[in-house]
Amino acid sequence: MLLRVMETRAAKVQAATLRQVAPRATDELLGAKLLVASGHIPVVTTMDTFEDEPIPAEWCAESRQFGYHNSVGRWISVDADELTALAVDYGLALAKMLVAFERAGPSRPIPLIPDLVWEAGTIKLTGAKAPVPVWFARRLADSAVWQGLDALFARRQPDEVRVILTSTPGARIPNTVNKRNVVVSVADVANAHGQLAISPHALGTRVFPGQVQHRFPIDHSEDCGIVWHRGETLTFGGDKQRRFLQILFAAYWSKSQVLRLAAVLEEVGYGRKVNTLTKAFGRGAEKWRFIKVEDGNCWIEP
Repeated sequence: MLLRVMETRAAKVQAATLRQVAPRATDELLGAKLLVASGHIPVVTTMDTFEDEPIPAEWCAESRQFGYHNSVGRWISVDADELTALAVDYGLALAKMLVAFERAGPSRPIPLIPDLVWEAGTIKLTGAKAPVPVWFARRLADSAVWQGLDALFARRQPDEVRVILTSTPGARIPNTVNKRNVVVSVADVANAHGQLAISPHALGTRVFPGQVQHRFPIDHSEDCGIVWHRGETLTFGGDKQRRFLQILFAAYWSKSQVLRLAAVLEEVGYGRKVNTLTKAFGRGAEKWRFIKVEDGNCWIEP
């Protein structure tokens, strides 16, 4: 939920709205101080005309309350707490993401692009000759944000490698020609689903993938976010893609390779209309060439 808030345009959400969507997660994030009050978002939803229509709330100096006029002109007061805007504490969030690493740097992240990209110091990462600089970025699926970050890569090249953690889902991260900058979705390298703490092993395999392949002609990282196939490194983003691969690889290593495609897609969480790999994962067939499908069955054939 916190990563989803980070991906909003303003990086703020109304407390009442967030509680409607995820009341338990909201209370947990507030209790952990990862979300903090930051002004108000004066918008309410009125149902008196049977239309779920957002309208602006106004501040009444006389009553010292927010409110709005309903369809018949009556003034309706609104509790200010319901309009509270919640913002992310990025310093605390990054500290929790990197809690498993030996980290050096500023106590608070340094803005590189205001409200979008921050510098978070360095971490020690297995495979690196020196401490690895870490940045954090949000909204990388927005072309303007990505162009700004990519231009920053060109101006500030790292000596060896740099990690850019992001709240953007892995499948939506664009490619960069600046290969020393490794952009990784936090969700793809977290220790567990729904947690912020990043696994050093998972991050290490993303940054230095060639150092961890042990089996040939095919091997994969623990979460199946990386597959090594005949010397080529293939990356897969998104929970459903990785879960699909985990199921197929479990069958492959156990020597009971053939599975029913429909059953696997259902187990991964796709609806009934998604009945082919193309519908599930797009048209990148070349990337999936080690997966064979025939007569409704699927299996790994490296």
